[in-house]
Amino acid sequence: MNNSPSANAAERYRALSSRFTGLVEAVPVDRWDAPSPCAEWTARDVFDHVVTTERDLLQRMPFAPLPTTEGLEVSSAWFVIRDRVQAALDNPDEAGHTYDSMFGPTTFAQTVDQFYSFDLVVHAWDIATATGLESFRTMPSGEVQTITSALAPIADTMRQPGVFGPEVPVPDDADPQSKLLGLLGRCP
Repeated sequence: MNNSPSANAAERYRALSSRFTGLVEAVPVDRWDAPSPCAEWTARDVFDHVVTTERDLLQRMPFAPLPTTEGLEVSSAWFVIRDRVQAALDNPDEAGHTYDSMFGPTTFAQTVDQFYSFDLVVHAWDIATATGLESFRTMPSGEVQTITSALAPIADTMRQPGVFGPEVPVPDDADPQSKLLGLLGRCP
């Protein structure tokens, strides 16, 4: 069993992208335009953001050409992008590819693990909340603590415009997920 950071990132992404796919497939067609907890964004806008940012990351990497998503609906493009991200994470050379990010030197696997897997958890909650899919509003076990810990070093950066809104106060005795959502500027 491979317990390298890249292998762990691959398994985490596999689990979270599978859950995200289940959510996407469960959203009723007439609910995609419902307002999301992200100001001025619909559920569809949140989903488009997930697909677009993952595609953009892949396009910045010197991997084999990204399969085309041109002409595909975003929902279909998700499967192409998700599968290519997973393939890169499963390939040690691609997963370990180093590059300079806005936070300094990193690898493809670290970037996916720190940011894109995070997005799959938080934005799944956003979409589930917007579309009324209660079963997807509970974040996966262990992810709340992982994300909360990951936010500590970027607390200043996350309050920049376009990242997270102002913190939403929650009661001191709130559960960890509610505290995380408040930290992220969302009303639990």
